[in-house]
Amino acid sequence: MTARKHHYVPQCYLKQFAVSHKKIPQLTVFDRERRKVFKAGIDNVAAQRDFNTIETEGYDPDTFEKEMSGFETELAEALHRINAARTLENEEDRAYLLNLVGLTAMRNPRLRETVRQAHAQMARIIMDNVLATKETYDRHIREVQAVGRLPESTVGYEDMKKFVREGDYKITLSNNFQIGQEITVFDKILPLLFQRGWMLLRALEDSAGFITSDHPFCLMWSDPKRRGGFYPPGLGLRGTEVYFSVSPRLALVGAFEVENAVHDITENRVASINGAIVATARAQVYARDQNFTYAMQVEEAPKKGSRLIMDKRFLRPDEKGEEE
Repeated sequence: MTARKHHYVPQCYLKQFAVSHKKIPQLTVFDRERRKVFKAGIDNVAAQRDFNTIETEGYDPDTFEKEMSGFETELAEALHRINAARTLENEEDRAYLLNLVGLTAMRNPRLRETVRQAHAQMARIIMDNVLATKETYDRHIREVQAVGRLPESTVGYEDMKKFVREGDYKITLSNNFQIGQEITVFDKILPLLFQRGWMLLRALEDSAGFITSDHPFCLMWSDPKRRGGFYPPGLGLRGTEVYFSVSPRLALVGAFEVENAVHDITENRVASINGAIVATARAQVYARDQNFTYAMQVEEAPKKGSRLIMDKRFLRPDEKGEEE
């Protein structure tokens, strides 16, 4: 059978933040769209129907999904070793982890919708130009028919103009196109991740630890005053930081201005990292329980995770996808 439920955040990564529960490890889920907290297996979160499905002659629809599964098998072993050693001294394991960081940055429903909207806007501009006059429309129709891309009988100018004006349609992109774009961009951003210095932050034993989300990649300006401003941070820009939680006990901070290092950090610093994860989550935050702390502003006193679902900053409107 062809798998239809595809995880854009790997289950082997989510498992780091889960607790044992029968056959499937379980997460505590904070859902901003449903405005509720509930328990869910790692198999039922951060997944979308046919997210990795391709339509290419000579290949099964789940070929790419199987390729991703192969990577995730190796990733699971690397994550286990990193958590056991509490360092990034193993270069191969470090490489797997940075690949995971890059994949979660580029392969997620939020970015796919952003790309779709950009193409839809461009398509509407083109349609407006084509429909500027009947003569322009007829000329384009003849040109496309001449190369066999349209049948002889087509929609008339007035009907087409009415259809476009009413906007009762949605422009979509094929999975083949989206996945191809993601692979191309991933090849561009991965070197930028390796060029950064990475600090491995270790929560103390008495800490409630780090959390994660359905969009665990966090890119922010290093200067808090620049956050939320008109200019967004870029992965290739200096003065930016990448945050990524590895497990409840470990998190990464990457910047061009720092050297590779390992630091044991206070609970206030843990809360600050968790606040960044909350701020960049798409729809859901994941944790082992509700005992973690978070702080979404500089100098803000840490708050208990049990208060997150009531925090108006978390319950902001966001994009909705076809979650499973």
